[in-house]
This record gives sequence, C-alpha cells and structure tokens, in this order.
Amino acid sequence: MIQNPAYQQMVLDTFCNALEDASPAIRAKAAEALGKIGDVAIIAPLLINTLKDTAPEVRRSAIQALGQLKNEASIPHLLTAAKDSDNFVRQSVAEALGEIGSEVAIPALLKLIEDANYDVRQSAADALGKIHSEVAIPALLKLLEDSNYDVRQSAADALGKIGSEAAIPALLKLLEDPDPEIRQASAIALGKLGNETLIPILIRLLEDSNAHVRESAVDALGNVAQYRVA
Repeated sequence: MIQNPAYQQMVLDTFCNALEDASPAIRAKAAEALGKIGDVAIIAPLLINTLKDTAPEVRRSAIQALGQLKNEASIPHLLTAAKDSDNFVRQSVAEALGEIGSEVAIPALLKLIEDANYDVRQSAADALGKIHSEVAIPALLKLLEDSNYDVRQSAADALGKIGSEAAIPALLKLLEDPDPEIRQASAIALGKLGNETLIPILIRLLEDSNAHVRESAVDALGNVAQYRVA
C-alpha cells in the first residue's frame, strides 16, 4: 500500500492515462491494476467507463477488477455486459457477479447458465453457488444434465454449497455418471448436505473404481459425521 498521497495520485494518473493507450494490452493491464488499488469510490467509475472499450480483453479486465472490488453499485453495468457478444466477457461477468455475491444478480445468472458457451454456463453455476440462494436450485438441477461434464460438476458443487436437500435425488443419480470427476463432485456435494440417511450410500461409494471418488466419499462421510456431532 502506497502511503505517500502524492505517489498515490501519481500512480492513479498513470493508470488513467494507460486506459487511453493505443494498445489494448496496455489498457487491459491498466484496468487490472486499478482493481488492486481498492478505493471503490474513485476506481469503480473508471472501470465502469472502461466496459465500453472496443477491445474485449479490456472489457474482461475491467469486469474482473469490478468483481475484485466487490462493488454492488456496478451490478447494473455488469448485467448489461452479460449480453456481450464475446464469450470470455460473459464468462467474466458471471465470475464477477459471483465475487460480489448479491442476490440482485440471480436473474442474469439464471440466463447465463443457458448460454451456448459451456465456459459461461460453468462460471454462472459457480457464481450461483457462491450466492447461496435456493431460488437457483431448479435451474441448477436441470444443469446436472448438461452435455458438458465441467458444467455438471460445477452445478453439483453449487448445489452442495446452497445446501438444499431438494438436490439429493439428482445428486444420487450423478453417482452413476461414467465420469469419475462427476461422481466425485456429487459425493462432495452430498457430504455438504449433512444428511445422515446418505451414510450407507457414501459407504458403498468406497467401492468405486476411482481412488479420487473413494477419497471424496471418505471426506463426505466425515462431513456428515461432523454435522451429527454438532
């Protein structure tokens, strides 16, 4: 942290000038650096203005910086950016909304989990898990049937973080998925629910052919036991 106010202003002015640089790479780095300063009142307006940059990499950096600042006032601007034509920009929006963690973002994230790009869907699922709202459960349950296994894995993880037992039947079905990472994610999510009726199922999962799945089953059992002791 720079202590000298004169140096602080010097650095800020330098980054502001860099936002006008002819090189998109320089503008992107300037936006990224501004997110590290942390003075939301000064920095957020600069980053919001940068969301209009013609280069997608610059818009991505500005979005990521706004997420780092956890600035709720920027949410309306991020919701607009969620309609961007660039896949990575929309993905960054989902990630930033998850970092901010406001339920105001849920409607936009529910749209993003239907995005044609699987990276966007995955990031939206992750964000919904961070927000911990049960409103997202029906959409996340549907996402468990996604064609992309990374998306299914993120949906399972998000359901575990939200902690609703309404997800149990769908998560149990995922324990039969041919992909071991999906079975592992399901076991982890089930463990977070803390339901003791899952104990026999998790014990049977110790017979899984994949060591990582068996390891996750042990962790899940430990989590359930911890809930019961508490």
